[in-house]
Amino acid sequence: MIARAAAAGKAVLVRVGTGGGDIALGGSCPTWVMNRVADEPLPHSQKFYTFHDGQRSVTIAVFWDPVWLAKKMAMITRLGARYSSNPAVKIVGASFANANTEDWGVPHTPPETTAWLAAGYTSAKMIAAGRQIINATMAAFPNQYVTLAVGGNGPSLDPDPHYVARNAVLNARASWPGRLIVQKNSLGTFIPAAPGTDTPWELLWNSRPHVAGQMVYWCYGDNTYRVNGGVPINPSPALVNSVDEGVAYGMKYIEIYRKDVLNLLSATHYAHTRLQSGSDP
Repeated sequence: MIARAAAAGKAVLVRVGTGGGDIALGGSCPTWVMNRVADEPLPHSQKFYTFHDGQRSVTIAVFWDPVWLAKKMAMITRLGARYSSNPAVKIVGASFANANTEDWGVPHTPPETTAWLAAGYTSAKMIAAGRQIINATMAAFPNQYVTLAVGGNGPSLDPDPHYVARNAVLNARASWPGRLIVQKNSLGTFIPAAPGTDTPWELLWNSRPHVAGQMVYWCYGDNTYRVNGGVPINPSPALVNSVDEGVAYGMKYIEIYRKDVLNLLSATHYAHTRLQSGSDP
């Protein structure tokens, strides 16, 4: 796929999914990695965390587990050895608080928070895990930008919901100036208007100029109108309006679903033009 993109003159963002638990049970983590974590001489409750994703029970290694971190960083190092010299690869995704996908995701209902604390959760452990993963990615990909999707952890795990994400960004920017992109993976028409004061989007505004986004869902063929907060809307204006909201935050790129790229040609062209110019609509 990278070779095909390069041949077409396209830039590439590389993201490797690791969330969601054992791949044999519907996640993205190799079974052998989960087995190595299981072999650690630690109580199960201190190295694994279980939550419900819809109807599915998901078990993941806790984000700060040393074996989990070591295996993930080894993967990142090998990935960099293969692709860091490829001129088509411009951006690489990093994640350390991703229970389900590579988007930021820390389950935080009251029962889930209680379970995290019982497993040994602390803000310091999370920030340290983030530092390790981001540093490993930066070192493995010296020729690329590194992007981190940010989010919140709820009101009870940290001093404030965005404490861990904010400090991860500050640490990375201090250690690797000019190389970290901060992005939100929930772009839609309904997001709070920039600058998003006192909302989850304020961190993105404060992280400019290197900020980006990913559409929360596709617009074309979605009869739930997720991009518009469930309110019916035609797909093209849904995409256009979402792009306008993202550009208002200073986004340098927006990840748009392939379904929309193939079916909403004018809106996709509009997105390309807006992002290149950064001008008001």
